[in-house]
Amino acid sequence: MRLADPTNTSVKSADYVLVGGGLQSGLMALAIRHHRPEAKIVILERESKLAGNHTWSFHASDIPASCHAWAGSLIESRWPGYQIIVGGRTRQVDMPYVTCSSEHFATVITEGLREGDCQVLTDTTATDITANSVRLADGTRLTATTVIDNRGPSRLEIASFSGGFQKFWGFEIELSNDWPFENPIVMDDRVDQTDGFRFVYTLPMERRRVLVEDTRFSNTPTIDRDECFKQVTDYLKARDCGDYRIVREESGVLPMPTTGFMPGNPLPHLAGGYRGGWFHAATGYSFPLAIQLAELVAITPVDKLSEAMQQLKLQNTGRARFARFLNRLLFELVKPHTRYQIFRRFYRVLDEPAIARFYGHRFTWSDAFRIVVGVPPGGLRPWNFLRSFMKSKSKPANYPSAVSKRVPA
Repeated sequence: MRLADPTNTSVKSADYVLVGGGLQSGLMALAIRHHRPEAKIVILERESKLAGNHTWSFHASDIPASCHAWAGSLIESRWPGYQIIVGGRTRQVDMPYVTCSSEHFATVITEGLREGDCQVLTDTTATDITANSVRLADGTRLTATTVIDNRGPSRLEIASFSGGFQKFWGFEIELSNDWPFENPIVMDDRVDQTDGFRFVYTLPMERRRVLVEDTRFSNTPTIDRDECFKQVTDYLKARDCGDYRIVREESGVLPMPTTGFMPGNPLPHLAGGYRGGWFHAATGYSFPLAIQLAELVAITPVDKLSEAMQQLKLQNTGRARFARFLNRLLFELVKPHTRYQIFRRFYRVLDEPAIARFYGHRFTWSDAFRIVVGVPPGGLRPWNFLRSFMKSKSKPANYPSAVSKRVPA
């Protein structure tokens, strides 16, 4: 599915041009194809394939009932619940947990667009974007009724970011013995706590196939593959996993902003995903907001889309500010060795519906109150806490213009 002649610089048109071939563009394309099957869609991706190399994990409830018809097939694996092990406490969370790999995502998107008037351009870089046109590096100019910019930042842009980071290196392992756990362990902090709050995440794909990730909430974006691999091998050895081989690796650095860059980040054109600020600042989760925005784009007349996105922004602004306050609490107000106390409290005081609401960016002010009100983490000064909380209620500063955020989630 490519343009018939990508070297031809004549104007080509579409109803929707989606810039970037990741999660947000894929969801938008599926939603538009479902609600507006007659629409012509063009997806532009600078890499050689869609969706990169990631594993998206989320609660099954993050797919609204209204979206199941077009998004349900994205679920590749499902578990009835998962465990959290933090600060000496273990919590069983009995909520369906699901995943979708990049490979599965790309397959679903490709098949979903095959029958429509849709085109996917890989190895294609957009150099100039306006509300109704995109110019490519080879000189091709595409026009569209609606252009939506869903690109992400470069590694250089990530390195220039001044907030905290969630960073990880995952190894998909094929074992000679059965993996001892049937369900995921989303957080296990019984590991060396070098470089911020650190934990291991395990996702059993099959009885002898598991994704094991070394994850940190850190003040720096740098990550060392060999150090992460040692953490993973030590973790596997402690669980008597026997021989194994690596079949795939994935890594990421997710910016966790403490100010600014809110959902609906103002640009001269419409933007989704990290580019438009549509992500959960305190978790790095992008799926819940991405699917909400995709459904909105698909069901809204194009002349009303900017206004509708503004309304969705207003619905999420308070939550986005609170998430940035939590990041200040995590990265600026407490010492790295006490960060685990924040997560331990989170999983101790919230019931399962509240946990789902928080990760889905649907949490209430009552949920927020329960997260932060109680015995403070060690070393936290009440006045600094109060001052930072009041800062979250004021108008946030704009995000540095040089940093348009999006990294694999």
